[in-house]
Amino acid sequence: MSNLLWRLMPGVCVLCRTRTGRPLDLCAACEADLPRNVDPCPRCAGPTPVPGGTCPACQLAPPPYAAAVAPFLYRPPLTRLIHGLKRGNGLLEARVLAHLSLDSFRTAPPPDVLVPVPLTWRRRVARGYNQAALLAARLARPCGLPVDYRSVTRVRHTAPQQSLDAASRRRGLRDAFRCGEGLAGADVAIVDDVLTTGATAAEIARTLLAAGVRTVRIWAVARTPPA
Repeated sequence: MSNLLWRLMPGVCVLCRTRTGRPLDLCAACEADLPRNVDPCPRCAGPTPVPGGTCPACQLAPPPYAAAVAPFLYRPPLTRLIHGLKRGNGLLEARVLAHLSLDSFRTAPPPDVLVPVPLTWRRRVARGYNQAALLAARLARPCGLPVDYRSVTRVRHTAPQQSLDAASRRRGLRDAFRCGEGLAGADVAIVDDVLTTGATAAEIARTLLAAGVRTVRIWAVARTPPA
């Protein structure tokens, strides 16, 4: 049925608006232009001087999460897909980004459950949806994994993280999340669209580990490169 629908209504590229000729709303040429995150640090998904090796920052101060996967860099034209995910209705971009990232996540050690980065109720109402939850929902079925939307909550509103430096992010996020007991003993993958300084992911990881989670990994579509 799915293939029949794509034949009847061919995909239109979300970036260049041409017919894609395949069951994806992104043409092959635009996909080839997306900036891949090549040989990143396996711990934080950031750049490292030794391909496949842990970066100096993680060697000096390892983050609380065990690993991070981010198949792309947060650079144009991928930024347009991320902006559409956050500022449109998100459904089209979530489908495209999840499809593009799927192989990278499938080759990583499988978690027991996916947990999207939660929004405060204020931001959830303003946006109308949680973009991380849309991504997690799109990844869950092909990965054969459940999604837990309820156990981790954001209990304190914080300033937009892109406006803050790394130290300010860490201070502002302290005690911003809560986790119930339902994830105790599980291997968890936190799902988000962009991993920037890692401050949000680290605070959620600390909250999960304190609640008895065995291992925390990060699944993000993109990693912000250094300035």
